[in-house]
Amino acid sequence: MGTCKLSRRSGTAKLPASLVAGDAGAEGEVLTAQSEGGGDGDWRIIDLWSDEASPWEARLVWSGGGGAQRTAWLDVPKCTRVCVHATMLQIFGSNLSTSSDIAARAAIADGQCDTENQWTVRGSSAQLIGGGGGNVDVTPPPWARFVRLELSDSTLSASSFVELLDINATTRARYAINAQPQPGVPLGDAATVRCVLPSGTFAYRVVFLLHL
Repeated sequence: MGTCKLSRRSGTAKLPASLVAGDAGAEGEVLTAQSEGGGDGDWRIIDLWSDEASPWEARLVWSGGGGAQRTAWLDVPKCTRVCVHATMLQIFGSNLSTSSDIAARAAIADGQCDTENQWTVRGSSAQLIGGGGGNVDVTPPPWARFVRLELSDSTLSASSFVELLDINATTRARYAINAQPQPGVPLGDAATVRCVLPSGTFAYRVVFLLHL
C-alpha cells in the first residue's frame, strides 16, 4: 500500500441548486487525482459528503494499471464511502436540492475495505401521459446487482410491478412491488428494468444496489 502516491488527496466543489425537482443539477468537478508513482496502482478508499449534509449525486471515473476507464454513479445521501483500485480518479457531483447550493467534498486514503452503494432514478406520475399509468424503462447502471421500485402511495403497491427484460426485450421476471424480495430484485443479465405504473398521483423511485 502507498507505493502509488496521488497528486491530490481531497477536493471540493460548490454545486448549484437543481432547476427541476427530482432531477440533478449542473455537474461540477469535485476532485481529479493522478498517481505520481510507478506500478499498477493502489486500493483507494474514497469518502464523499457535503458540508450541509445534503444529498447529492456523484459520478466516479477511474482507471488503474493502464487499463480502460470505468465509471460509476452513486447516491451521496449525507455521506458515503467507495473503494476502487486506481492510478487515476475523477469525481464529479450534481446537486439534488432545488433550494440551495451545496459544498460537495471528497477525500482519498490508501487502503481497502468492502463497500456497497446505491444509485436512484426518480420520477412522478405527472410525467406519464395524462397521469393514467404506463411503463417506464430504466437501464441498469454499471455495478448494479439488485433493484427495487418504490412508490410514495403505498396503497398502489399491489398494482405496480417491476419487470426484468433481457437484451432481446423479452420479459424474464415480474414482481408486484409489495412482493419484492430483500434487498431487492436480483438483476442477473437484465438489460432493462421496466416499471409498470398504475393510474394515480404519486412519486416513484428506482433504487439500484451497487456491488461497489
